[in-house]
Amino acid sequence: MSLDKAKKALSAAQVRLSRDDVFFSTLAFYLDPGFVDTPWCATACTDGIRILVNATFFAALKANEQVALLKHEVMHVAFEHTFRRGERHPRRWNIACDYVINLMIKEEGGSLPPGGLCDEQYKGLIEEEVYERLPEGIENRLGNDFLADLLEVSLEDLTPEERARLRQKARGLILQAAQAARMTQGTLPAGIARYLDEILKPEQNWRALLAEYLTVLEKSDYDWMRPNRRNSVLKVYLPGMDAVGALEHVAIVVDTSGSIADAGLVCFVGEILSVVEVCFPRTLTIIPCDAEVYTPLVFDHVPASETVMAEIAHQDALKGGGGTDMPAALDWIDKRIAEQAFSTPPAVVLVMTDGKTDFGSERDYPVIWCITADETHVSGPDWGRMVRMKIAR
Repeated sequence: MSLDKAKKALSAAQVRLSRDDVFFSTLAFYLDPGFVDTPWCATACTDGIRILVNATFFAALKANEQVALLKHEVMHVAFEHTFRRGERHPRRWNIACDYVINLMIKEEGGSLPPGGLCDEQYKGLIEEEVYERLPEGIENRLGNDFLADLLEVSLEDLTPEERARLRQKARGLILQAAQAARMTQGTLPAGIARYLDEILKPEQNWRALLAEYLTVLEKSDYDWMRPNRRNSVLKVYLPGMDAVGALEHVAIVVDTSGSIADAGLVCFVGEILSVVEVCFPRTLTIIPCDAEVYTPLVFDHVPASETVMAEIAHQDALKGGGGTDMPAALDWIDKRIAEQAFSTPPAVVLVMTDGKTDFGSERDYPVIWCITADETHVSGPDWGRMVRMKIAR
């Protein structure tokens, strides 16, 4: 079958998938699967942010099997299998993930392609549990009968910032697909809803809070027909924000004190990139602060995440290492507002910190405290809004 015919078959599979499941079909559209015809991708595969499909293999499948294969790869991305592997054996992890998602596909009436792993004994278990219960040496006994479809991306070769950025990019796609599903059909697949609630939600609550500040705008202030093109790389389309006011300017205070470990800074950087990629602030001000404020990074005209990342990665961009006094950054913002130094005052301020700081007094603008310490170590402020951020280890 020609490549053109394979492409038509893939498009048809995406249409069939959309009839049953808006979330997975939307995520498949965002991921924009591409065709390859090489020995190292004998069926289909993903590295967590893209999907590759073997044209010859795909074309030989039945129509319902093509849909199942597409959904299978999308589910690998939706459940962040590439990023959740950690130090686990890649092949064994791939097998565990396949058992989980293939059971879900089968339960929903899907027809798995030949060779798809499926075993009822793993029903109801998450991937990490299946991994521990798999027979010893199964990764070797399956041999060539099992074709690994999770590309063994060497995340260890990437910098912490690069790893954080890749994962946040994937999560941005997942969250946008979830939003599309809720808007069109009102619900999410049970497994995805549970995953978002239990795993993603603790690190994403600031998005829900930011959304509250959007509600002050009239519905007409959003133009869904003219999407913001800054996110063309992600193929995610959010309404263009033409109104003056909410989210015209987001300020982010970054705790760079000596108590913040590298993992904490990586977490902060990842969340900053998510603010850019999901919320599209027209102006973004990043304020490094330990016990004093260092030179802020200011971005105008809806900055691209690539630009923000490049500036953050610049040597000494996030200076610090001393004591902790987050109100010092808020005082700096107050002074800038009083001096009318901002072209537009911040609509909301996010303070990313471990919480080992005095919280100061309430301000005249909304403040969201994003705290990495759990409630047993830091109770949090008695003003503003607070969310807990989980640091990925």
